[in-house]
Amino acid sequence: MATTTKAERKALEAIDEAAEAAKQGKKVAKQLPKKPAKQLRDLVEDAREASDVSKKAVRKHPAKVAKRASRATDALVKATARALEKAEKKVRLRAKADRAAEEARQVAEAAAEQAREAKTLKKQAAKAEKAAARAEKESADAQSNLDAELGTPDEAPAPAEPAATDESSSADQVESADEAESTDLNALTVVALRQRARDEGKTGYSRLSKAQLVELLS
Repeated sequence: MATTTKAERKALEAIDEAAEAAKQGKKVAKQLPKKPAKQLRDLVEDAREASDVSKKAVRKHPAKVAKRASRATDALVKATARALEKAEKKVRLRAKADRAAEEARQVAEAAAEQAREAKTLKKQAAKAEKAAARAEKESADAQSNLDAELGTPDEAPAPAEPAATDESSSADQVESADEAESTDLNALTVVALRQRARDEGKTGYSRLSKAQLVELLS
């Protein structure tokens, strides 16, 4: 049985490593986008070919076989590591972009909600302002109507005549005389009544109504 030399054992180890690297590289290539996957598959093929060496070639050229296999393995391992790093970075960036997009969406929703609330408050304020203006107008109209109904002091209705009492005939005569005088006074205007009150030395007559002036002068 032929003894395996140290160079041959080294070549066989390099072949095994190339074969394992090709196996792992093929799995990684399936997870990559089209362009980097193709580049990695080319290196996988080189490693596979470097590991597919006959025993005869190993015995004849062990150093050459080992060198070729090691070179193919190193190239494939480095390319696989770079591809994985890029893929992971891309995943992290995509996750970061997704988070940023979600935050932007939440901010936009909050802004829209605030805008809706501001619009609602604006409408409510406008309604309240209209209601206040309407109430103020109604109050002014009511006061105007009340003033129109009450009129000025000169236009105030004369107080009701006191009911006649069943007293002595002399009192009836005095009352009849007073009524006649009142009738004469009622024929006068407010200005004339005030002038008469002034002539008679009365006081406090300037703000009295016609009926009150008549009563004052009776």
